Amino acid sequence: MVKTMLSPPENHPIRCIFLAMTLLTLAACGKVITPQPTADTSLADTPPPPSAPTRRPTATAPFFTPVATVTPTVTPTPIVHVVQNGDTLLGIALDYGVDADALQALNGIENPQSLQVGQELIIPTGEEPGETTPGLLLPTPTPLPFGVRGVAFYETPVGSLWCLGEIVNTTAFTLTNVQVRVTLFDAAGNTAIAADASAAADIIPPGGRSPFSLLFTSPPAAWTSPQVTIIRGEAVGALAESYVPLSVSELVEQSSGPQFQVSGVVRNESGEQSAGSVVVIATTYDDQGAVTGARQTRVELTEPLAPGATVPFTMLFSFYGDEPADFNVVAVGRIPTE
Repeated sequence: MVKTMLSPPENHPIRCIFLAMTLLTLAACGKVITPQPTADTSLADTPPPPSAPTRRPTATAPFFTPVATVTPTVTPTPIVHVVQNGDTLLGIALDYGVDADALQALNGIENPQSLQVGQELIIPTGEEPGETTPGLLLPTPTPLPFGVRGVAFYETPVGSLWCLGEIVNTTAFTLTNVQVRVTLFDAAGNTAIAADASAAADIIPPGGRSPFSLLFTSPPAAWTSPQVTIIRGEAVGALAESYVPLSVSELVEQSSGPQFQVSGVVRNESGEQSAGSVVVIATTYDDQGAVTGARQTRVELTEPLAPGATVPFTMLFSFYGDEPADFNVVAVGRIPTE
């Protein structure tokens, strides 16, 4: 069983395995790679005790062609979520601990950015008749290439395994629907388990970054090497009109034990469009660029954020390993919904 989540359970000791990725282009806090056709061998919200990570070098990850579509049906006793102002498909999936693709497919959503306030979504339970193929459920064009870096694995004392990493948009387009597949192989090179993870940010501008995370609740004990592959990444196109450009400034960070706090100010850079919702995403890194933790927080707005207006934010979350050597913060804003 696997879950894509933004934060792992709290207070678990960990063992970190850092994946050294092949250099494509330099960016802050690490090296960016574009997946190549070779075998390859997040988001933390847990206050683990400091520990010395064990690192294992790996090769780069290959491109991956999206899988075919399946058509799941509705369970007789569905769990229903009513879309609220500011809800996103990914956020709803995270709240219920389900796969965002399964949620999208089950409800016949062609565009994840088109949710409407009051819309009822059926939450997948994994028991829908006809749902036999895991992973990507909706067809997609050939994904645009982007960078994957800072991938690391963290084991918990209950036997689960977190995969944390970061997506870097190395294309000339603003990306949306960005997903990667994480595969664990056994000693013979056979697939032991695989699952998909989505970028935390709904859109990633050129040069932008977004963390991703994946929880393997029951990872195979004998896995020996991992691989991260691109399965989805599309140019945002006309959907860009649904988003408002935001900037983040006046950042102040502070670490206390396993807790990391960052505060700052989000500014609406649009000349005419207000932001109805604002989401801030923070990522921490170790001294070699591995992702050690991340957090996504919706900023509370009493009214839409007007052009040129600012709003403060503060985030407190936990990370794996030693005190972060660096961090990154991005903000995503959407126009008000009717």
